[in-house]
Amino acid sequence: MTGKDSVFLLDTNIILGFLKGDPKISEFFHQQPTNSIPVVSQITRMELLGFPNITAEEESCINRFLSFTKILPITDIICDQAILLRRKTRLKLPDALIAATAISSKLILVSCDSDLLSHVENLQSINPAQIYS
Repeated sequence: MTGKDSVFLLDTNIILGFLKGDPKISEFFHQQPTNSIPVVSQITRMELLGFPNITAEEESCINRFLSFTKILPITDIICDQAILLRRKTRLKLPDALIAATAISSKLILVSCDSDLLSHVENLQSINPAQIYS
């Protein structure tokens, strides 16, 4: 990865919050070392760009943000982990895939979705809304 550290997997709500200027999420990003590269799941990319009625300006802004991230594909290992999570927690499929990506890739999930974060065992996570209050 060209010498850059990847520690965090960003949930969809984190990217949307950052792009909308949420101060707590912005503070989280400002606290990260410059050699850290954010990681997102392919599911997050699909969620961000798949919003109905997305404008060309919004799409451009999202793509610009994504160009600074590493996008992880959905592998069989991630799918198997998501299946187990759905059996245990009844998470929605996108949430299960994002959590499975974090677990399988040994990344810390950054999310403001307290429900997701509280229902998944073995998930390292950070909620900027709770940290920077």
